Amino acid sequence: MRRDRILAAVWLLAVIVVSMQAAAHHTNNFETFRTSWFNLTEGYDLYGPSERHRDLFKYSPTFALLFAPFAVLPFWLGVLLWNALNAAALYYGLGRILGRDEAFAARLLVLFDTIGAMQNVQSNALVAGMMIFACADLDRRRELRAAAIIAIATAIKLFPIVAATYAIFRQYRLPRFTVYSIAAAVLLVAAPLLVISPAELTEQYRSWGAIQRVDSLDRGYSVMQQLQLWLGLGWPNWPVQMVGIVVLLAPLARYALWGQARFRLLFLASLLMFCVLFNHKSESPTFVVALSGIAIWFAVTDRTAWTWTVLAVVVIGTVLSSSDAMPQPLQQGFFEPYRLKILPVLLVWVLTQVELWRVPRNRTTRLPWHSAQRPATAT
Repeated sequence: MRRDRILAAVWLLAVIVVSMQAAAHHTNNFETFRTSWFNLTEGYDLYGPSERHRDLFKYSPTFALLFAPFAVLPFWLGVLLWNALNAAALYYGLGRILGRDEAFAARLLVLFDTIGAMQNVQSNALVAGMMIFACADLDRRRELRAAAIIAIATAIKLFPIVAATYAIFRQYRLPRFTVYSIAAAVLLVAAPLLVISPAELTEQYRSWGAIQRVDSLDRGYSVMQQLQLWLGLGWPNWPVQMVGIVVLLAPLARYALWGQARFRLLFLASLLMFCVLFNHKSESPTFVVALSGIAIWFAVTDRTAWTWTVLAVVVIGTVLSSSDAMPQPLQQGFFEPYRLKILPVLLVWVLTQVELWRVPRNRTTRLPWHSAQRPATAT
């Protein structure tokens, strides 16, 4: 359709323009990523300070290896291809899990936050797209590829591992998926041995663990931060995160609905929002993951006045609140100090839990690939 081609062109243009800007400013995040590859091969501590960039590298040793194809290219080309990979993963991921009309709306909704993630040359759009891809593959009974995708996404950032819970909807194929997942995880953990010795790799993982323990005290834009800001609760992060996990997984008790596409899509939306709400390292570029979940929620929710109102709250309170479209006095004096960007996501997550518990057993929703009319599926 014409509108799909126009939107695809807008995404492509955004990748090119944003990447040119990021390369011109020699963005620090990409320099941090590419330096990790050189540090890995040269035997330096991945997690120590560097003269090449300002921040500390906090990803896994495997990520440093996987980033090699982008690190060895000229800076501008590496940025362009990295951002293109991020945008493509999310764009096509949404097309694999939703029908054409729903995918169009979802891609439009996440575009702004995808641009924000690309401006920072982050990996959040990539891992969001990979999580969605993996769940779509599980629905298609492609357990090996789903396990590999989740394992790679987890090697980039730890939180995508929660996507493995989606495999429970294929419980009779769960043992196969489990074996594939363990094999993929072992291979990826050991993959840096291609360029360094076992002793060096052990030391890199020890150093990575040390920096992760320090970061575990952060709260970012999370629910834990809101509890501290509004109620003065300085609890450790893990009890709140455990409550979040219980709420996330509780709807799976409705096993009679596991065969319903709408139920599974709502659970996927909940998963994606959970990854930001209870992530102690969530920051503004991370919200593209949550927006992907909100987009899926909107795609499968009845379009009532209440739904549109909630979507408007999300657009204003989350999408626009940290952008140049929001007046500076409001942004710096209201939204940012209280981390209000997270509250609309929390609202939609709660509504998603309500819908998961209210989905009727006799309601059917067919996924695009269940239809005999394949052209209806988004591409």
